[in-house]
Amino acid sequence: MAKIVLNVALPASKYEAMYSGAAKNLVASSLDGRKVQLPLSAFQRFVTHQGIYGFFEVEFDDMNKLVAVTKIR
Repeated sequence: MAKIVLNVALPASKYEAMYSGAAKNLVASSLDGRKVQLPLSAFQRFVTHQGIYGFFEVEFDDMNKLVAVTKIR
């Protein structure tokens, strides 16, 4: 299984776009420079009034399908 670490800084106003249908994915660069596109719904449990902020470990299976997102800081 592959893992990457993302530093996410997504203000609440941008996250709200998901609810209006304007945005469905989060595009971010991992700490090692790889660019990934993930469904915003994978981060829903980490949303605060400020938005989504922190470092997240993202785990993928051997077929590069999302397995888990864990907040690490």
